[in-house]
Amino acid sequence: MLNKWRQLLAAALCAGATATACAASFNVNPIGFDLTTERSSGVLQIRNTGEQPVRIQVQAVDWSTDGSKEVLSDTDALLLNPPIFSIEPGQLQFLRFGLRRPENSASEKSYRLLIDEVPPAGSQGPGLRTLLRVSIPVFITPKIRQEKISWQLKRVAGALLLSAANEGNVHSKINQLRLSNGDDKDALQINAPAYVLPGQRKEWPLANGKIRDGAVRLHILTDKGEIEEHLTLEADQVSSR
Repeated sequence: MLNKWRQLLAAALCAGATATACAASFNVNPIGFDLTTERSSGVLQIRNTGEQPVRIQVQAVDWSTDGSKEVLSDTDALLLNPPIFSIEPGQLQFLRFGLRRPENSASEKSYRLLIDEVPPAGSQGPGLRTLLRVSIPVFITPKIRQEKISWQLKRVAGALLLSAANEGNVHSKINQLRLSNGDDKDALQINAPAYVLPGQRKEWPLANGKIRDGAVRLHILTDKGEIEEHLTLEADQVSSR
């Protein structure tokens, strides 16, 4: 879906521009990796779906979360082959990657592969130029998996704040959240997918007055199924953050 959206955006931007001003387009497969210490390498396929050659650079970064935002930092934990290459129109490139050193951590490790289009030499002239970036999650999962998410809902300065603390050792992907006081008439739904990484937390500020104090039902749709939690919303309080 992300790749399709990027391609549609590029096509819209290019509608009134010359062919040489348009961004190249590419897609990737698969869109995520769940590896283990025993199977610690993967292969990413990148196909040039445009009409011009495209030059690609790939970077591996360490991935963590800080409440409401993601944090990416440089890492040498993953080896990439090749890290930079060109693809002719309609052609396919295989990117091979793997752990530089074995990891026997009790908790899952999370990385991202950043696939960037590199502008060709001499492309600084006039005209529209958009560059694509695709970000692929890579998880190194432990032998023993423990899934545990703790949820909390509170009012801070008049606004709702929903938070999830991952007390397990593997990630959880949240696809949809739905909150209500028991009737769907005043339900609040969140459709933005998000990851909750092990040992970290994710927050959703909710500027909505539909949810009342007291018992709140939280319906969670993850990539593994559906979960229902029963929370208690207390009165407004002063934030300690």
